[in-house]
Amino acid sequence: MVLPRLADPFAVMPLLLRLQRFVGLWGERRFRYKFRLAFLSFCVLVVIPKLAFGYPDLETTVRGTAELIFEWNVLFGMLLFSLKLDDYDDLVHRYMDIAKIAFRKDLPSELADYLVHINHRIDKFSKIYCCSHLCLAIFYWVAPSSSTYLAYLRSRNTSIPVEHVLHLEEELYWFHTRVSLADYSIFTAIMLPTIFMLAYFGGLKLLTIFSNVKYCSATLRLVAMRIQLMNRLDEVQAEKELIEIIVMHQKALKCVELLEIIFRWVFLGQFIQCVMIWCSLVLYVAVTGLSTKAANVGVLFILLTVETFGFCYFGSDLTSESLSVARAVYDCYWYERSVSIQRKLRMVLQRAQKPVGISAGKFCFVDIEQFGNMAKTSYSFYIVLKDQF
Repeated sequence: MVLPRLADPFAVMPLLLRLQRFVGLWGERRFRYKFRLAFLSFCVLVVIPKLAFGYPDLETTVRGTAELIFEWNVLFGMLLFSLKLDDYDDLVHRYMDIAKIAFRKDLPSELADYLVHINHRIDKFSKIYCCSHLCLAIFYWVAPSSSTYLAYLRSRNTSIPVEHVLHLEEELYWFHTRVSLADYSIFTAIMLPTIFMLAYFGGLKLLTIFSNVKYCSATLRLVAMRIQLMNRLDEVQAEKELIEIIVMHQKALKCVELLEIIFRWVFLGQFIQCVMIWCSLVLYVAVTGLSTKAANVGVLFILLTVETFGFCYFGSDLTSESLSVARAVYDCYWYERSVSIQRKLRMVLQRAQKPVGISAGKFCFVDIEQFGNMAKTSYSFYIVLKDQF
C-alpha cells in the first residue's frame, strides 16, 4: 500500500486535526454545530427507528440491539468528547509547546529525532486505519445489497418471497423494507451516507484516543531522554538543564491530567458497552449460526474488540512511560552530582514513582489487565444469557 508522505514531520497530529476540523471538533467555535447536526441525523436515522418501531422476532432483536449498542458507543463517545473541546484545545497546544522544546537547536538532536519518528508512526497508523475503515464501510454497505439483489436475479419462483438483508436491523419509519423492493432500494440509498457517517466517527473516535494517548506517552519519554542525556553535561550545565527538565515534566504531567479529564467518561462508557455488545454478538451467532447477517455482526465484533484492546494497550504504554522517568533518574549517576542536583532529582523521582494513566470514570486504570478482566466478565454474562434464551 502506497500512502502519501507526511507533509510536515514537525507538526502535531496534522491528519487527526484535519479530520476533526471537518466535523467541527477542532478549530473555531462557530463550526462546532457540524457535529451536533451529525449527531441529530444519527438519532433520526438510527436511534429513533430502532427504539420506536421494534423488531419482528428474537433473532433480529438481538442483532438490532447489538448494532444499537455499537453505534451508540461510537456517537455517544464522540458526544462526551465534544463536551470537553476547550480542555482538548488546551491539551493540543500543550503538545505543541513541548514539541517546540524538543525541536530547539540547543538541545540534543536525539529529542527531535524521536519526536519526528513518533509523528511519522502516528501519521502512518492513522492513514492505514482510515483506509481499512473505509474498506469495512464499503463491505458493510455492499454485502447486504448485493446479497438481496442477487437473490432477486436468481429467483425463479415469484410466489416465494425473497429475503431482504438489511444493512442495519431496523424498521425505518413507515418503509416496508422487508417486503417491498422499492422501499428496500430507498432504504439502501439512505444507508449509504448513514453507514459512512458511522464509519467516519468510529474511525475518528479511535484515532483521537490512540493519537492523543501516544503523544502524551511521547512527552513523558522526552523527559526521560533529557534526564539520560544529562550525563554528558558538567555541574553548571546539568543544574540548568535539570530546572528545564522539571518544568517539562510538569508540562507532561499536566497533559496526562487533561487527557484523563477529557476521556475518563468515554472509557467508562466504552467498557460498559463493550461487555454488553460482546455478549449480544456472541449470543446472536450462537442462536442464528453463520450467515450474511452474521458476517455483518462479525464486523462489529472485530471493530469493537480491536478498538477496546487498543485503548488498553496504549493505556498500559502511558503508565510504562511515566515510570520510565523514575528509571531514568535512578540510572543517571546521581551519586556523582552535587547536593543541589541530587535534591532536584529526588523531587522528580518522588513524583515519577507515582504511576499515572487514564482511568475509566476513576474506577480503574485502562490497561491490558483490565481488558482480560472484561473478557472474563463478558463470558460470564454470556453463559447466563445463553441459559435464558
